[in-house]
Amino acid sequence: MPPHPPAQALTLRTGVELGHAWVQDVADGLGVRVLFLKGPTLTRQGLRADRTSSDVDVLVDPEEFDRLCREVLARGWRERPAPLIGHLTSIHSRTFLHDRWPCDLDVHRHYPGMLAAPADAFTALWADRETVDFAHRRCAVPSRVANVMVLALHSLRGTERQERHAAELRELEDVVLTPAERDRLTALASSIGTTATLADVFRRLDVAVPVDPRESASAAARRWRERVDSGSFGAYFWFAALRDAHGRDRLRIAARAVWPSRSDLLLSRPETVDTATGRAAARARRWARGARSLPRAARAMRTKPHVSVDRIEPGGPLWS
Repeated sequence: MPPHPPAQALTLRTGVELGHAWVQDVADGLGVRVLFLKGPTLTRQGLRADRTSSDVDVLVDPEEFDRLCREVLARGWRERPAPLIGHLTSIHSRTFLHDRWPCDLDVHRHYPGMLAAPADAFTALWADRETVDFAHRRCAVPSRVANVMVLALHSLRGTERQERHAAELRELEDVVLTPAERDRLTALASSIGTTATLADVFRRLDVAVPVDPRESASAAARRWRERVDSGSFGAYFWFAALRDAHGRDRLRIAARAVWPSRSDLLLSRPETVDTATGRAAARARRWARGARSLPRAARAMRTKPHVSVDRIEPGGPLWS
């Protein structure tokens, strides 16, 4: 019998396409409801120009989140290592990688900026879902109307770090919504809890979405405004983690903020030269970046009541 040909490496675009189909197959086998977020679906729905995604984002029925994650691990994936600040602030999702797969799997139990209870938000998105073909398999995705909000929330968290996110927000203003879609947008925003977090975006889209005053005054809404005002990077996440910590945990976090461990340093900045001199230089650069971000982080958090960071998603380099 002739030997099997060597396995060919997947391209990133192909990996993302197959990744959607693979996760859908796993979820269907478990009887777990999932919705694929962002990625190629946004292009197919006319919400974003075509580009190659770097991962597969999937929102899971919150009650089944742990079960799906266990199955992903059982099938040869492993959790992506993260520095301390990632563990402190990213309990809403888990990221997995595989040695023979070119993209990550980013599995969400809920989505930052949606202020409704996670189970309620998922139920509303599921009721409004559509299906899209990936690698000849029908995959469940949020509706076009829902993805307007998903993309807006994602872009708001990244406008200070990447011009691409700011451009995506500007492009959303050119999206044409039918009268029926406008009505659905208003109803869905109320169901998933984005009337406050996306109030400015809705005004730019010229869609009348009344802001729920209770939602706007909630701790979760204040947390969202704080994060967006901070620019979602730099010292802010360390300040938030310190504020929520107690006793020795606060001392441990403060120490790691000032002097990251070797592991944290290399995870946050993999380009760091792993020598005593290289790590010292990386820490010095890190202090400089952190110092530049301190004023904005302090302004964002000033005079605001205490809120937990358990729904904040770190995005990008933080203070690293």
